[in-house]
Amino acid sequence: MATLCPRLKVAVLIKRFLRTGGAEKYAMEVVRRLAVSHEVHVFAHEWAFDGPEPITFHKIPRVCRKPAWLNQLFFSYACRRAVGHGFDVVHSFEKVSSFDVMTVQSPCFKSSGLAAEKPWKRILGWLTMSPRKLAWLWLEREQFSDNPARVVIAVSEQVKRNVQAQYPLPDERFRLAYTGVEVPPATGIATKHDRNERRAQWDIGVDDLVVLFVGTEFKRKGLDVLLQGLAKVPRARFKLLIAGGGGERIASYRKLVDRLQLGSEVRFLGLVDGIERIYSIADVYVLPTLADPCPLAPLEAMAAGVATVMSSSTYNGTAELIRQGEAVILSNPQDPEEIASALLTLMNGQVRQQVAEKGQRLMRQLTWEQTAAVTAAAYQDVIQLRRVNRPVAGTVKGAYGCSTTIQ
Repeated sequence: MATLCPRLKVAVLIKRFLRTGGAEKYAMEVVRRLAVSHEVHVFAHEWAFDGPEPITFHKIPRVCRKPAWLNQLFFSYACRRAVGHGFDVVHSFEKVSSFDVMTVQSPCFKSSGLAAEKPWKRILGWLTMSPRKLAWLWLEREQFSDNPARVVIAVSEQVKRNVQAQYPLPDERFRLAYTGVEVPPATGIATKHDRNERRAQWDIGVDDLVVLFVGTEFKRKGLDVLLQGLAKVPRARFKLLIAGGGGERIASYRKLVDRLQLGSEVRFLGLVDGIERIYSIADVYVLPTLADPCPLAPLEAMAAGVATVMSSSTYNGTAELIRQGEAVILSNPQDPEEIASALLTLMNGQVRQQVAEKGQRLMRQLTWEQTAAVTAAAYQDVIQLRRVNRPVAGTVKGAYGCSTTIQ
C-alpha cells in the first residue's frame, strides 16, 4: 500500500489559544509547528497570537462562562457543527464528543469521584448525581470510547495510566508526547551584572541562594510543605520567590509565612510576565506537587540551567524523564524534612552546578519540534486507521482526502 498525503487540512479545538498556562502553551507551541507543514484552523472562544505561522482562526461563541460544565457542552456541540466534514483531521485539546486525535493533559474526572467508591456508594452517587457530574462523565465517556479510528495523545505515562484505570482503552490507542521546552541560547543568558540588578529589585543579596516556586494552585503544587521545609534550613542563606497568583488563598499563605517567621526570606511576586527573567536569578527551583500530569515550569527551570527539585513520578509526570540525576526527586513531597534535606544538599555549589548541567543537557533532547512530530505522526496514524476500518477496492479518494492505492 502506498499513501501520498503531503499536506493536511487540520481543525484544532481549544477554548483558549493563549500563552498563559501550561496546557495552553503546550497547545500553542505544537500547533505553531504543525502550521508550517499543514493547513491549520483553530476553533476557539478566544485567542492571542502574533506568530509568523499561517493559522486561520474561527470564533466559537461563548454562551456562558459558568457553570463550566454547561459551557463545555456548548463548546463541544458548536465545534461539531462548525467543523463538519471539511477537514482531514480534527484534533481536540478539550473534552468534546467528536474528534480524530485528542491530546489529554489532565487526569480523568471519573478518577476523582465515583470510581473509588464501594458499589453501594456508587449506586447512591448515581441516584444523587448532579447535572455537573453527569455532564462531565458523559463527555469523558464520549472522549474515551473505544473507537479504533481515534488516537489519544497523553502528555505523560501518568496520564495514560490514569485514563486506562477508568476506561478500557488498549495501549495501541495511545501516543506519548511530553511537554517540550526551549533551551535559551548562550547569547540569551543574563550577565552577572543583569542578574545582580534583578535580584536587587527584591532585596536579594549577591550571595543569597534563591529558591523559586512557580504555580497558581498553591495547595496542589505543595507550597505549604515547601514553606515548612524552608523553615528548617539556615534562613540567612535562602530567599524564596513565589511566582503565581494564589487566588483567594494567598492571604492564608501570607499568614503561614508569618507563623513560620519567614517574613524576611519570602517574596510573593504575583503573576509574572516573562518568567524567563525570574529563572535567570534563581539557584534552585522546587515543585513539591501533589498532582501534576506533566508540569511545564520544572522543564523551563532545567532548560534555564537551574538546579531543580520535584516530586516523584507518583505525583508528577515530568519526573518520568529523570534518569541520571538530572533533578533531585522527592519520594514524599508532603514531608518537610525531605524538602529541607534537598535544599541542604543543593547548598553545595558543586553539587548544584552538576544537577543544573545534567538537567539542561536533558532538556536539549526534549524539544517542541519532537512533541509536534509525535502529533503529526498521530495524524497519519488516524488516516491509516480509518482506511483499515473502511476497506475499499482499487484507487479511491480516502476518507480524509488523501490519495490511496491498494495493490
